[in-house]
Amino acid sequence: MELSLVSAKASPRAATAAAASPLLPSPTRGRVASARLGGRGFRCVAAAAKGEDVFGGRKELSGVQPLVEALPPVARAALELAVVAAAATAGYTLGTRYGGGSRTASVAGAAVLGAAGLAGAAAVNSVVPEVAAVGLHNYVAGRDDPTELEAAEVEAIASKYGVSTQDAAFKSELCDLYASFVYSVIPPGHRDLKGNEVEAIIKFKRALGLDDVDAANMHMVIGRRLYKESLDAFQKLIFVSNLVFGDASEFILPWKHLFGITDYQIDIAMRENAKSLYALELKSIGRGINIGTLIDIRRVQLAYKLFDEIAADMFREHAKNLIQENISSALSILKSNPGSTNIPEQVIDEVNTILAFNSSLTVLGKFPDGDRFARGLGPVSLAGDFDHDRMVGDLKILYAAYATAVLSDGNLDDEKLVRLSELRNIFGLGKREAEAIIEGVASNVKSQVPA
Repeated sequence: MELSLVSAKASPRAATAAAASPLLPSPTRGRVASARLGGRGFRCVAAAAKGEDVFGGRKELSGVQPLVEALPPVARAALELAVVAAAATAGYTLGTRYGGGSRTASVAGAAVLGAAGLAGAAAVNSVVPEVAAVGLHNYVAGRDDPTELEAAEVEAIASKYGVSTQDAAFKSELCDLYASFVYSVIPPGHRDLKGNEVEAIIKFKRALGLDDVDAANMHMVIGRRLYKESLDAFQKLIFVSNLVFGDASEFILPWKHLFGITDYQIDIAMRENAKSLYALELKSIGRGINIGTLIDIRRVQLAYKLFDEIAADMFREHAKNLIQENISSALSILKSNPGSTNIPEQVIDEVNTILAFNSSLTVLGKFPDGDRFARGLGPVSLAGDFDHDRMVGDLKILYAAYATAVLSDGNLDDEKLVRLSELRNIFGLGKREAEAIIEGVASNVKSQVPA
């Protein structure tokens, strides 16, 4: 029996390690991100959500922040110089007036008020990164589709306020936006991933300009939240996060250390989510197999880090399901015409579709460049399936019906034998069983041919 994350117990050191680990955000940033995530009682898929749904509403400025917002960097610098100069002039005047005309008193007054003015200008300047952070938040939250955000837009906002993207307040907002985005992308509860999550997160991370370590910190913040909310969602976070960071995930995503889970449990999270997404991709494979699609499926499998053996089993199961759909359709038509001596054309068409599909799988399974294709190509056989014994009676009926149509002219040539042999293998019938059916059909056909 496989162990899921339900059996995992949080490490007793997780809480203290979370605060002390260099791979986790600063306490302030962590509290802000956690509070924001905890305050939202809903989820949404970011690719289909507006900015405010993901990041919350607009933030308002207060105190001197609106003044800072209104001034471009050049004007703000000029104003700061003007304030200091005016203060120094006023100080010089006061020192002259009340210092008995002493030059020393005048200079001292200028120095005191000049310093006060400089301190005030510095105080105003210190809120610039905070104002820039609010501007960034409002810009991203105001977008109809946050996944379309570009790095140039973020750089332009920083440039507008004359700040660096590495300023603490601005960078903290970048991290908060990233955390909110990733949180919105992970489906809640038992909902499956859609397959676009990794690409969307990587694109958004690049647009924000976050490095891997800062971004990984936010994944751990989200992990602590999801670990309490839903272990299913937590498993999906592990899968998506490991794909986002690739080989580096082993070093910057401390799942085992913070959450007390094992390598085996991480492997389960990776495998089950990869299987779920791979099953979605396999739906693009129909009976008319396209080589380009087979190559794309292989790329997807490698991107999801799904083992070849599992991918092959899933492909074969998908192929069987397609064939069983044709079988069910043929049997339904056949049974709706009981007692009819003529086999309906639709039944023959369904069986011919099965044979053509199986032939394509067989040829592609031997293709020279087959290593580029989806795993699992090759002839299909229903033999050994858990419900084969239950189906075998119906399979014999359909086999006999097809043999009747093929042998209706009374001739059994090599081409017909090859088709009947291939169909026998697909249906998982024994050689003697199939030969007995063919002999019975041939005898019936011969008896109906006028002497």
